[in-house]
Amino acid sequence: MVDRVLFHRPDTGYTVLRLKSANRATSILVGVLPEPREGEFVRARGTWDEDRAWGRRLLVSRFELAPPTTSEALIDFLSSGIVAGLGPKTAERIVGHFGLELGEVLERSPERLAEVPGLRRDIAQRLVEAWRSQREGRELLLFLHAHGIGLARARAVLNAWGRDALARVKSDPYALARDVPGIGFATADRLARKLGIQEDAPVRLIAALEEALRRAAEEGHTAVAQAELLATARALLGDGGPALEVALEMALERGLLCVTSRDDTRWLQLPHLANAEAAIARELERLLAAPLGWRFVDPAATATRAAAKLGLELAAGQRAALLAALTNKVLIVTGGPGTGKTTLVRAILNAFEEPGLRVVLAAPTGRAARRLAESTGCAASTLHRLLEAEPGRGFRRHRGRPLACDLVVVDEMSMVDTVLMRALLEALPDGAGLVLVGDADQLPSVGPGQVLADLIAAQVVPIAALNEIFRQAAQSGIVRNAHRINRGQLPEFARSDDAGADFFGIRVRDPEKLAERVVELAARRIPERFKMDPFDDVQVLSPVNRGPTGVRALNQHLQYALNPEPLAAIERAGARLGVGDKVMQLVNDYERDVYNGDLGRIAAIDRATGTVEVVFDERRLSYSFEELDALAPAFAATVHKAQGSEYPAVILTLARAHGRMLNRRLIYTAVTRARRLVVIAYEPGALERAVREGGGPTRQTLLVHRLAALRAGRTQRSKDGT
Repeated sequence: MVDRVLFHRPDTGYTVLRLKSANRATSILVGVLPEPREGEFVRARGTWDEDRAWGRRLLVSRFELAPPTTSEALIDFLSSGIVAGLGPKTAERIVGHFGLELGEVLERSPERLAEVPGLRRDIAQRLVEAWRSQREGRELLLFLHAHGIGLARARAVLNAWGRDALARVKSDPYALARDVPGIGFATADRLARKLGIQEDAPVRLIAALEEALRRAAEEGHTAVAQAELLATARALLGDGGPALEVALEMALERGLLCVTSRDDTRWLQLPHLANAEAAIARELERLLAAPLGWRFVDPAATATRAAAKLGLELAAGQRAALLAALTNKVLIVTGGPGTGKTTLVRAILNAFEEPGLRVVLAAPTGRAARRLAESTGCAASTLHRLLEAEPGRGFRRHRGRPLACDLVVVDEMSMVDTVLMRALLEALPDGAGLVLVGDADQLPSVGPGQVLADLIAAQVVPIAALNEIFRQAAQSGIVRNAHRINRGQLPEFARSDDAGADFFGIRVRDPEKLAERVVELAARRIPERFKMDPFDDVQVLSPVNRGPTGVRALNQHLQYALNPEPLAAIERAGARLGVGDKVMQLVNDYERDVYNGDLGRIAAIDRATGTVEVVFDERRLSYSFEELDALAPAFAATVHKAQGSEYPAVILTLARAHGRMLNRRLIYTAVTRARRLVVIAYEPGALERAVREGGGPTRQTLLVHRLAALRAGRTQRSKDGT
């Protein structure tokens, strides 16, 4: 029996146990094991050795759970704390009644627990659940670990599939790649081969096709041409032969993949992306066909009053956009920095406030929503919170339970991906309006698709393009250079002795010195000269994660420059997380109300309880060690992760080794994240390439194709006079 867990490291599974045998003798056991619990029974094989710290110990080569073999052991197990409220006396009554047959009762006839005098129903129910979950969970963890899947990923499988996980893994190991983040085709394929699945089995070939589409989706594509899809799948399989094309048709027949023919090419999609694009077109048609839920008697007069009430003098483009928002069901507003998008949103809010219409403000990320609220003085939320997202269950707001509003205004629209756009449109009531505000020249969404760009290209709704840079904004070097970059011109850097400047460049000829200069800028030079806090005010950005000037290496350098000796620290996925470190939330967490891209500081690490305390905007949140995959060091971040955020100062590093990531859209997005200061530290040739390369790789989607039918239908109805 496990008498005590002396040490357990969740990320690697390295464990030291003290075991108590039937004769009450104790032994030390060491190995990479699923996290054991005190009171459990185990059976282990291994090699004995002598250790200075632990003495004689068993180095484990094989490990399995075992049922208790004596009544005393069974009582010890039941009263070990695995069931709240079940103490030694209750355990004695249960074991006294059933003896060593208790396991069989719990597995096959749990209703017989009612035979035990005085046993509360809630304790009996918890006992059954604990017995089964511990057995099933440990069996799964041990099975996957034995087949090369680490404990962290194995726990993810257990969390995703629950009680049926082991049976599902054995029946279709490729489902791991489909359903469990972090487990790819290669890992599932190794497991499948060990389970006896043949190379040419249809389940394997179809899984490779699905993996090829998932990889394309990770790069932002919603559709892949058939020839390209087959080539990627063959590379995964090591060929696949003619059977692969047969498997493709089989997958289409089963609805596992979707196909659309366009321009003499077959385009393949994952069903959820094909359905999302079709739904966007369908829901837009519904909205545009329905009458406005409001009608201003004199829109021009309303616009004039709204501007006057705010003390604003709207430019011609802003006034035209405001009128369009008052008279159209759907409107897209685009413009770069300094063109007055925020001013326009304030005017729209004021105009709709006059007749008491309900306006909802939203943005894709928590930081973008907070910025929107601060700039308008009105409440704003993330789209996920607005739509009442439930992890693994979709959204609680939909056609059957629409939003209670007259108008929804979405900021940072370039970040909205295909799946989220579908959810938003489906949640809008027929009479509601929609204003989409964004910068079409920024990077597209992290998720698949390029919704804003496709909507603009499709020309199915009115578009208000704000092009005029306002005089006050034009005085900013950040704004001027953002527009220069967007036009394909190199930025104009200020001299180092220019006291009022806000845009600087540092050219570093030696690529090995580039990271060193970035750390010096972030940790010392910018804080000293501009009186900024290196933690709260300065954000380092890089195009890539890997390499000497990638986010991971920069974070390591910055940690040891800014927080060299934290009070406590742990390692997770090769990165240090220490007390005082700046961290970023990597996934949306609706229960904690913290979202992808939010920044926090680690306040405490408690090894005894296995928890890390993180402060986000003065809220202190607790994470278990097993949940730390949701956090990463954030002294440096990728430009994509910074999208939708703003920082007082941005340091952007550009190296020739960043390769295809060097493009105009990326550098433009990075520069527009800064409010007060931009410093670009670059290797000769890297900046020039980034500005020259335009918007980066084009994403393959079918949304414009689907919207074309909508446009054609509207055109025909207009000709018919309907």
